[in-house]
Amino acid sequence: MNNQTRHGRPPFWAPKPVQISNVTIIANTSTIAPDDSDAKLEERQVAGITSCKSTFLVIARDASSAYSAKSGLNDYGIPFEVLIVPAGGVALPPLSSATGVGNYGGFVILSEVSYADSAGNYASALTSAQWNTLYTYQRTFGARMVRLDVVPSAATGTTVVGSCCDGTLEQWMAISDQSQFPTAGIVVGAGLSTKGLYHYPASISNSTLAKAFALFGTTTGFTSNTVAGVINNFGNGRQQMVFFLGFATDWSTTSIILQHAWIHWATRGLYAGYRRVMLNTQIDDMFLTSPIYSGGTFRVEPADLAPHITWMAAVRAKLPTGSNWTMEVGHNGNGNIGVCRPTCGSGPIDYAAQPDPTAAQLEYVKPPGTGTSLWPATASTYPYSLACVTLDPLLNWWAKPAYRDAFMHISHTFTHEAQDAATYSDVMKEISWNQAWIAQWGLSGAKWFSGRGLIPPAITGLHNGDALKAWSENGLVNAVGDNTRPVLLNAVNEHWPLITTMAADNFDGIQITPRWATNIYYNCDTTACDVAEWKAIAQGSGTILDLLALEQSTNVRHLLALHHDAFMFHQANLRQADVATTTLGQGLTAKSGKWSLFQMWVEIVLGELMRVVTWPIISLKHDDIATAFAQRMARDNCNYTMTYTLDSVAQTITSITLSNPGNTCAAPIPITVPGPVKSTRRFTTEQLGGDPLTIWVPLVGAAEAFDLKTPVAW
Repeated sequence: MNNQTRHGRPPFWAPKPVQISNVTIIANTSTIAPDDSDAKLEERQVAGITSCKSTFLVIARDASSAYSAKSGLNDYGIPFEVLIVPAGGVALPPLSSATGVGNYGGFVILSEVSYADSAGNYASALTSAQWNTLYTYQRTFGARMVRLDVVPSAATGTTVVGSCCDGTLEQWMAISDQSQFPTAGIVVGAGLSTKGLYHYPASISNSTLAKAFALFGTTTGFTSNTVAGVINNFGNGRQQMVFFLGFATDWSTTSIILQHAWIHWATRGLYAGYRRVMLNTQIDDMFLTSPIYSGGTFRVEPADLAPHITWMAAVRAKLPTGSNWTMEVGHNGNGNIGVCRPTCGSGPIDYAAQPDPTAAQLEYVKPPGTGTSLWPATASTYPYSLACVTLDPLLNWWAKPAYRDAFMHISHTFTHEAQDAATYSDVMKEISWNQAWIAQWGLSGAKWFSGRGLIPPAITGLHNGDALKAWSENGLVNAVGDNTRPVLLNAVNEHWPLITTMAADNFDGIQITPRWATNIYYNCDTTACDVAEWKAIAQGSGTILDLLALEQSTNVRHLLALHHDAFMFHQANLRQADVATTTLGQGLTAKSGKWSLFQMWVEIVLGELMRVVTWPIISLKHDDIATAFAQRMARDNCNYTMTYTLDSVAQTITSITLSNPGNTCAAPIPITVPGPVKSTRRFTTEQLGGDPLTIWVPLVGAAEAFDLKTPVAW
């Protein structure tokens, strides 16, 4: 699910005091099973080993804990399988095919799949023979192993340090050495919270075997840095990355950041999939006058908007090379007509308040053909002249190409009539009139305009077959949803859109692209207003700084998890011309400024994101976001696989091959490479700033192979 909550842990995994080398720690996992010494020395025939798939095998105690490994792989689109190991154990899947092709390019094990016995001692449910089978496979195919939530021991070249840590004690940690996974793009030394994560500070006892890549900082009981993670190189083709802390990617930002470290180490930066951060910020209600929660009304003016253009440029200047973050605006034409009144013919469209069926049933499904039209019977075709609409100074500002083309644009319907109970007639006019108004003064000719999508008013109409039919007949094929409503999310994959159906919505085929709500409210224009509403409806506590700290924590987590869902804001949030200076203490461009609510949110979120990673940030216009979501779902359903061609003597990967059953796919598939390939085959390529190269590969009847210019070491 997109709006993740903390998963419950079964009682038999409850952390317990564990004695390790005369030191007591709190853990619900165990130490690592060492290599069998005989297996290390065993002679192996490798001459016939030529290839293995890059698919990961995630090994976990249950689906809840498996999420903390598979979620990262899914974020990238990297193929994976999950093996659930109950307390009584389970057979390993076939690790190679009858023809000698390896089935897995990496293994991720959570908490050693350990269970407590009657005495409270944890031990792995995999047998020693099974562990050695995995180790032998690693030596044969060069597959790397990642072990999350492990107790330090001699098997990892480490020793437990001190009595620790139940997750209530804050002990900051950081990546200390990224040299073995440089494509991860994590800021070395950036502090990461371990609050809520059980962890086991260590020291290195065997520097030949273990190399630290992450450290815990000082805290109560720990006066110097300790080891949080090591990479073990056994010198025989087998390597493993070990983390001495638990993972919980459903709520922990630290876990999400660290997963980029292990993904790039385990894949060597060579994988089917791609990493891209998209910050898509949509401003609804442009031209409307909004009632304000704390009293009065507000309609944005050019004096509020112009500073946002110069500020956007300042934001982009602080972002990594390759970035192109841009605001998107949803427009409502009736708000323009209203301020020109009475010059514009009969004036704006006015109607009585509409009954709200969702008050009794949130996900109300309107029976087709029902409802009462609210628009005046005299309203038929769009009647307003260009001379009329240009009486509004706000429209004249937007009509200037330099201002217009600094933003992205989309329709938000004409009057903003709620569409859950709306008639087909009303919705036809809501869509067609706004399209006519947008075309009339040139907004549809903007640099970034989305003509096939819609921001529905208050995210309504998505279960109204009459509304969806009117959208479709006016050329609209996608709309944004609301991630606070689980029924509007794809239940199969959090990175897929939802498609309306006759069974659920009385209309087939409209794409609902997910969108995040925030605590920056539609009816607030100042910090005082927003904090007051936050306290009233969300039980918030504190000042605007506390509210923004919550927004930062929540939404940086979404961005780091590579969610491409847009974020919802409103025109009232852009009030800037007459606001006071706000001191945030942190921010991307400055620590304080004369900022709108929207600017504060962006400053605090991007400031934190750039503190921990070095990735480019981009925006796509609404229609392109929808296309990206649709293509993600299409390519995932192709069940693609990337296969490594191996040189078993040199222990390198020399080439990669992308394929799927039938070797056809409705969408191109991304492969990411850490260095150049001998030929990109004239396929579309993408490389932003310092990010790795991504090749978008169409499968049109044959597998596609790429030779690496420089072989990648196991």
